[in-house]
Amino acid sequence: MFFLGVITSLLSLTYAARHNHRHRAVAQQPSSTIKASPAIPTNSGSSVPITIGNNGLIGLIEIGSPGQMMDVQFDTTFNGVMVQSTLDESIIGAGLTYNRSDSASYNVSLPWNIMGGLMTEYTQKFDNDAYAIAYPGKETFNIGGTLYSGIPFGQLIQYYQKTSGQIMPFGGASGIIGLNYGSEQQPGIQSFMFAIHDQLSGKPQFKALGDHAFTLSLEWKCALDSSRAWKNGTWTFGSLESLGNRDSIAWADRNFYPPTWSINITAISAGTRKDPPITTWSATVATEEQSLIWPQKLLDWYFADIDSTWSPADNTYRYPCNATLPDFTFGIGNGTFTIPSTYMPYQRDQAGTTCISIITGDNSTDPGHEYTFGSWWAQLGVLILDYEHTQVGFMNKSTPLPTFGTSSLEKVAMN
Repeated sequence: MFFLGVITSLLSLTYAARHNHRHRAVAQQPSSTIKASPAIPTNSGSSVPITIGNNGLIGLIEIGSPGQMMDVQFDTTFNGVMVQSTLDESIIGAGLTYNRSDSASYNVSLPWNIMGGLMTEYTQKFDNDAYAIAYPGKETFNIGGTLYSGIPFGQLIQYYQKTSGQIMPFGGASGIIGLNYGSEQQPGIQSFMFAIHDQLSGKPQFKALGDHAFTLSLEWKCALDSSRAWKNGTWTFGSLESLGNRDSIAWADRNFYPPTWSINITAISAGTRKDPPITTWSATVATEEQSLIWPQKLLDWYFADIDSTWSPADNTYRYPCNATLPDFTFGIGNGTFTIPSTYMPYQRDQAGTTCISIITGDNSTDPGHEYTFGSWWAQLGVLILDYEHTQVGFMNKSTPLPTFGTSSLEKVAMN
C-alpha cells in the first residue's frame, strides 16, 4: 500500500523551514528533444502530498514492483531523476534506498553514448561544483497511487561534494525528480515529464459518474499548491480539474534564456504608490529555494515610507512590528496579484518590537541578472508548469492568504 498520509506527517518533522536566501546557479541543459516511447494513456493524472523544509519540496513515492518507498525532492530547475541505491559505494544519510534486485519491473535499458557505445554509467552535475556518478535504468514510478511505467532514472553510485556543494545529495532526501522543461536528463535519457508524456495525453478517457459519463481532460502539465503557514502542499500531474476556475489562470511565456522556467514579473504598486523604480525583472521558478527575492531598488522603494533599517547580514529590512506595511501588487503574464500587508511579516525579536519581512533583496547591478521565483513566491497562489506550450501559469488560491500577526512570528536574535 501507499502510506502517504502516515509518513508525510513524519517528514514534516524532518524538513523544518528556515529563512534561506541562496541564489541557485543553473547549468545549461541539453536542448535536443527525443520522442517518447509509445504507451497507452491510462492515467487520469495524480497528486502527491509534499512537505516544505530547508532543502525544498519533499514528497513520498514508490519505485519498482513491489513498490519501494522513497522520499524525493521535486526540483523545478533540475532535469534529472536519481535515487540513492544499494549500488552506492557509501550510502549517504542512511535514509531510504532503492534495490533493483527486489523489483520485478526494473529494466537495465542502457542508452548509447556519443561514442557509439553503451552508457553503463554517467555523470550528473548539481549545484555549484557537486556531481554524482549514476547507473542508468528504467522503472515503474508510483506517484500518488498512479503508475507511470518506463521512467528513466539514475541509481546513485558515488557523490562528490567538492568545495561548495551540498553535504548530502538531494537535500538529504532519498532521491530527486527534476521538473525543469528540458527533454533530457543526459543525451539519450528522457526527463521525467517527457517520459510520462504519452501516459498523460492521447484520446480522451470516459469515466462513469453515477448515471452519467464525463470526459476527463489529460494534460501535459503539473501544478503546485503549497502553504507557507502549514509548510506543506500538493504536486499534481496530468489532469488539473481540481484547480477549479481554469479561466482565472494567468499565463506567461517562458523566457528563451536562461534554460529554466524563467518568466517576467512586473511591479505595479505598493499601497497607493504606483511609481516603482524597477517595473519588470526576470526570475527562474526555483521552488526548492525558500525565497521572495526582489531587485534591491524595488525593495528600497517599498520600505521608503517605513521607519526601517537595512540589514546587510540577511538582505532584509528591520522595521517596527506595529508599523503597517503596504500591500504589494504585481503582475505575471496577463494576471494581477496582491500580497496583503498582513502576509508580509516573517520574524520578530524577543521583545516583539522589531520585525523582519518575508521579502529579501538582491543588489546585483547586472541588467541581465536572473532572480529567483522561490517557494515563498509560489505559495502566494497556485503554480502551473505547461510543458506543451512552455508557459508558466499562476492563479489565486481559492481561499484568502493567511494573516501573520506579531505573536505568531518566529522569535530570532537580532544584532
